[in-house]
Amino acid sequence: MDHALLGKIIGNLLRKRRMELNYTQLDVCKAASISQGQLSRIENGLRIPSLAMLLNICKKLNWNLNIGDITKFLSDDKSSEKKEENREKAEKEGSNEDGEDAEEPV
Repeated sequence: MDHALLGKIIGNLLRKRRMELNYTQLDVCKAASISQGQLSRIENGLRIPSLAMLLNICKKLNWNLNIGDITKFLSDDKSSEKKEENREKAEKEGSNEDGEDAEEPV
């Protein structure tokens, strides 16, 4: 797994968990002793936190991040991408069919 993808996954998972708990970034930052800028970069996938920092953040979020969370995110993300591709394909086919079906033989 490449570095950028791992950063994206960790960031998205942390943001999702923080929002589930209705915490602000500031709430998490105070408890984890990090700046809001650091947390923002982590949540946006621009920075991967050190293990110690990640543990502090997870402690505040009362969450045990595990490999299963990461693999589930990957499969959900791929599923979302596939659904989007199918939707776009259906829209293209629908517009072609609509144009052809619009004129019925008399």
